[in-house]
Amino acid sequence: MRHRMARRTRVLLAGSITAIVVLAAVPASMAGLHAAAAGPCVRNQLAVKANGGEGAAGTIYNAWVFTNVSKTKCTLSGYPSLELYGKRGRPIPTTVQQDLPPGPTAVTLPSGASATFRTSYSDVPSSRRRCPVSSVMQITPPDAEKSLFIPAVLSPCRGLVHVSAVRAGIHRA
Repeated sequence: MRHRMARRTRVLLAGSITAIVVLAAVPASMAGLHAAAAGPCVRNQLAVKANGGEGAAGTIYNAWVFTNVSKTKCTLSGYPSLELYGKRGRPIPTTVQQDLPPGPTAVTLPSGASATFRTSYSDVPSSRRRCPVSSVMQITPPDAEKSLFIPAVLSPCRGLVHVSAVRAGIHRA
């Protein structure tokens, strides 16, 4: 009888230890899953600003920085889209080519983190007409449905603007 009691005690003790180990591991694995999940950034999570420009031989390069201003991390992946508007709010015909390096990769932005994309365009007219000059740029983040608007003076001849995908960090043109 004493032998049976000792055996039961060992079985109960082993079962209890196993349960404690399993229950301790579950929150850690759930936290890892929760930490890895970040949905696409939406307009109200982001701010955008210009981060410099430079030009040579008729090609103008600019850098634009998205910053996560929310308390929730989010992900940008791919190319932003953009439209240009003149002084009176009239659209300037804009063609965007997604062909500047770097190519698309997922960039997770914790609160306060930033990602940069670049644009380039030619400011050399093909005729005697001056190239249109924007005063506002509408930027739609990758995978977002709503846009951000910022003051931006660009003069892309023929309305062609080349765009890069976003990359982590703050970078100059």
